[in-house]
Amino acid sequence: MNEIKTIGIIGSGKMGSDLFNYLSDFKFHLIWYTRNKEHQDTLKRTFHKKIKRQLKHGIISNEMFDLKSDYQITDNLKDFANCDLIVESIIEDVDVKVELFQKIEKLVKSSCILASSSSSILPSEISTDIKTRNRILGIHFFYPITFKNVVEVISSEFTDEITIEKTKIFLEEIKRFYIVQKEHNAFILNRFLLQLQIRALELMNKHELNFTQMDLIAKKIITEFGLFEMIDHVGHYTMYNAILNYSRMDLNKKKYESILNELHGRKKDTGSHLFVEIEDEVGDISPEIERHILKELNITANQYLQIYSEKFQINLFSLKKGLEEFCGIML
Repeated sequence: MNEIKTIGIIGSGKMGSDLFNYLSDFKFHLIWYTRNKEHQDTLKRTFHKKIKRQLKHGIISNEMFDLKSDYQITDNLKDFANCDLIVESIIEDVDVKVELFQKIEKLVKSSCILASSSSSILPSEISTDIKTRNRILGIHFFYPITFKNVVEVISSEFTDEITIEKTKIFLEEIKRFYIVQKEHNAFILNRFLLQLQIRALELMNKHELNFTQMDLIAKKIITEFGLFEMIDHVGHYTMYNAILNYSRMDLNKKKYESILNELHGRKKDTGSHLFVEIEDEVGDISPEIERHILKELNITANQYLQIYSEKFQINLFSLKKGLEEFCGIML
């Protein structure tokens, strides 16, 4: 029987909202924190309107309606006092996350698991100066959660087995496939995709293509999104910091320079200078160039599948399934 009954979610952005909506289909008590009072009132009105509509159309039972009506949407961290699990989904800034975790550790019960859904910051970095480092780990969901059935569970050397086991039971209960990772092989799915993005950038420059042309080719093997369209979607500032973090986990830091340089001039601008612009002309791409690029991307993908599964001791089936769920690539 899972001991996780009350779950706190910190962050009302895209991922925090998606996590709240996904978990609301299960029988947990949810507490959702947003620091913006005005946004809090909007979230409450929107959610209660949604569940009333669900009840009216028979989508949820009276029991589920009563449970969901009891959810808390709050701007007070003290409301997390009785949580069994808290998942933060805030800005990818280690200092901000450290400050948050130091605050909530003092407010919650000693058995509460403190998790980060960060895509690039390690649990050991977040748990600096926290006394109970044994109950801190990463639970990296992929957006959108409903359609990306994979979660990376990341433990540090301080995370105890009870915390990991409770987390695994929780993920099984919410019907998520998961890959358990240590810090040396953390964020393996994003790091894998990054190797394809780096190789695609090299091939794009070699054949004098634009980003839209490259994405059209790459989508033939990475079906969920374009390699550079994905960077635009996540945000250049977030991706720059994430890639910088990934480069620190790799002995060969030089290979990340090209993509970091491409992002450097764009990361402060959220409204323009996208990689994939709508007005980009696709133009003609010769079949020979397209075949060459697809061959090279396939070679890179299979190389890193082998390298990562052996070097990081990740089960090959789990890695393949995780990649298929994350980006649609089948290896």
